[in-house]
Amino acid sequence: MPPLGFVGVVTLLVVVLAGCGFPLLGGHQDGNASVASEPTVLTFADPAEVAGLSVATISSGTAKPHMHVSYPTLSDAPALNKRLKDELSEKARRFSEKTANQEGLSNLEYNVDWQLTAASPDAVGVRLRESRYTGRIWVDSYRTLWYDRRGEKVVDSTSLVSNIQQLSATVRRHLPSDAPVHAESVVVDPELYDSLNFNTRGDLVVEFDGQESSPGSTGRVAVAIPRKEADELLTTFGREVRTAVAETATRPLSVKLDDNPVAVSSLNGTVDCAVAKCVALAFQGGPGPYTDRLLAALSAHGARATFFMVGSNAAAAPGVLRQMRDQGDLVANQTWAHRDLTLLPTSGIYDQIRRAQHAIGVATGQHPSLLLPPYGATDARVADVAGELGLSIVRGTVDAGDVPGATPEEIVQRVVDGTERGSIILMRDTDQITADALPQVLEELGKRGFVFVTVPELSGSGQMTPGLTYSSPIVPSGVAPTGGSRSQKVP
Repeated sequence: MPPLGFVGVVTLLVVVLAGCGFPLLGGHQDGNASVASEPTVLTFADPAEVAGLSVATISSGTAKPHMHVSYPTLSDAPALNKRLKDELSEKARRFSEKTANQEGLSNLEYNVDWQLTAASPDAVGVRLRESRYTGRIWVDSYRTLWYDRRGEKVVDSTSLVSNIQQLSATVRRHLPSDAPVHAESVVVDPELYDSLNFNTRGDLVVEFDGQESSPGSTGRVAVAIPRKEADELLTTFGREVRTAVAETATRPLSVKLDDNPVAVSSLNGTVDCAVAKCVALAFQGGPGPYTDRLLAALSAHGARATFFMVGSNAAAAPGVLRQMRDQGDLVANQTWAHRDLTLLPTSGIYDQIRRAQHAIGVATGQHPSLLLPPYGATDARVADVAGELGLSIVRGTVDAGDVPGATPEEIVQRVVDGTERGSIILMRDTDQITADALPQVLEELGKRGFVFVTVPELSGSGQMTPGLTYSSPIVPSGVAPTGGSRSQKVP
């Protein structure tokens, strides 16, 4: 949507969970935080309860500028899948082309994450948050697409209302008198209304794009139109969407997870890495559409791995995380939305890590003990937050380079050439190319005598110190490393 040119915001939700996508209901007590009811707060569908849902990812890998785009796919909504894929792929392409080979732009970042604002038999709402780091601040914009399941078509948010001019007038009437926004700024422009949703009472919530006041801050411009007034604005499909929101099973509210045990492989201790040539496979960015193939290949070769999960993906596939846990793999943390943590304020770092801890903990019943920072980006603030949350930071040495355009043979050769005792081998859990290459990676390294364990087992004790950064190769006490360092505090 076009920028509003607002100096301030109509409603500034400084509560990070509300701005980022956790469902917050009026008056719910969650740990030490209490959030009062607020009419523009949305609730979101629990993706784990949506049959046939998977998550697709478009990523730059470790290349700069950084890019990570995720979106849902539904087995019974091919038109929605195509619309999301086409639009987001095009935006990712434009970002890559615009920033390619331009000096001084290496710290730019483009990130898209999502929530479902409805998931009923009649309608699905996909709310996209598009975030850009401009080199100075994060700028967020919101857009909601609606899928009519009966008509098998995708429509924009403006299809929920019959008269944009009347909508604009109603929004202007509901601007708070003390808001630092002039009514004249709310113009009759369909692009201005590309994110329309409903709250739990059936009020129509109009979201605008806001610009944060500081890097990584959470700002949101929104107005709630009371249900009775909204009745005059809604189309037939708009009323169906409102019903769909009311019927949607929302994501469970936060539960106390402090008593969860620290995550440890169920097969921890079955391999003596002081004797065996141990290495660790570290999959990142998932779970994704091909995770089941990775798990099958690991099982077939008697190997296990550490899976660093993106929290929003993990929330959509808790059963996959439990399968990892049950077959001896280790489930770990790669933040909620895969943003460069060093570009966020400390509060944003905490939110990104903690929300992923919660999603993973709900799924596995375990407290993750490892963090793989997106893009490998970390600093003293990240280390401090990781230590506070009981997480050790992991960095790998061997990058498989399993990005679109690579061949399985190239990936295998790169891994075989770079692997030594104690290596942490980074692979992606989002693309088919990784699933195609993994069986051969396991076979070739197995021929060379390597044994696959989880990351903590490389040190021999199966435990690592929170707040420290561990870099490969990691070898157990008493075994001379061939390079690198076992752990270090990030300056």
